[in-house]
Amino acid sequence: MNRLLIPTVLASLLCAGSASAQFYSEAACVLFEDGNFRGRSLEMGPDDSVNFRGGQFWNDRVSSVLIRRGCTLVAYEDSGMRGRSIELDRRVRDFGGSAWNDRISSAECYCDQY
Repeated sequence: MNRLLIPTVLASLLCAGSASAQFYSEAACVLFEDGNFRGRSLEMGPDDSVNFRGGQFWNDRVSSVLIRRGCTLVAYEDSGMRGRSIELDRRVRDFGGSAWNDRISSAECYCDQY
């Protein structure tokens, strides 16, 4: 009976480890080039930040965002986490018509659950 117990415990530990690894590999915040979560996307993990400078593709190009439950995205109008900011804890299907459409130049993503 002990011969079966040890492999079973090891298998359980390996499976639990891979499930938790999958959880950590999922994007916490996703920035999209176009509204309705379309176009090119940029995935961010928990505690990630991005800083776009003039001339870089993503600078002033974000039009929608997905934010995982338990996570927050802080977006800034200027690079270097400066300028006006907005704190989001839910998805935004389309920034169009708002002051934030195509205005994000840096952002931070953080999560409570990670």
